[in-house]
Amino acid sequence: MSAPQSAERRHTEGTIAPGNTKKQTAGKNGKDGKDGKKKKRFELSRRGRRLTLAIHVVTSVGWVGLSLAMAVLAVMGYTTDDAAIAKGVYYAMYVFDDTAVTVFSIVAAVSGIVLSCGTVWGMLLHWWIVVKWVITLFMTVFAWFVIHPIVMKAAENTAEAGGAPPRPGWPADFLLWSVPLLFVLLTVAAVVSVYKPWGRTARGRRATTRTRRT
Repeated sequence: MSAPQSAERRHTEGTIAPGNTKKQTAGKNGKDGKDGKKKKRFELSRRGRRLTLAIHVVTSVGWVGLSLAMAVLAVMGYTTDDAAIAKGVYYAMYVFDDTAVTVFSIVAAVSGIVLSCGTVWGMLLHWWIVVKWVITLFMTVFAWFVIHPIVMKAAENTAEAGGAPPRPGWPADFLLWSVPLLFVLLTVAAVVSVYKPWGRTARGRRATTRTRRT
């Protein structure tokens, strides 16, 4: 074989046919998309994660503190025989519930969702997160649609008492057990978020298996 023919053969063998090039490109892009880049899920930056975590911790702790204060006020309103004290107690509960409790509960819930979706924990990958969000959702709905109207009713009843013995009626009975229960549930959610028990959910185990395979 002459030198020119040998060089031409080496050049031909080293060149990839157009059809093979398309197959390799398609195989490379495959699941990654047209530009060869994988689609990344929403992920917080380090600074964003710390800021969101700080907001979540502050609002969650503040929510627990407010629920404890509301529980103490509910007990005071139920046990006092002074109309002025009862009026002040239920008015204070109304103010707390209408302002701080609403703001802290919403911010705590939203920041927690952002943390779950923007970090490796995921939203539904661990049982402790699922349990915490069930408690948070129940607390938010129950506090706004049940506790709030009853607090308003108790405040109205005691405001009409004047100097006579306070008569908050059935709202005082309901608040006596329901508000402390909310404090207990918030405390449970806080403890669960610290210890992170129960492992992964079925979805979390499947996600772990897929990650190991890739």
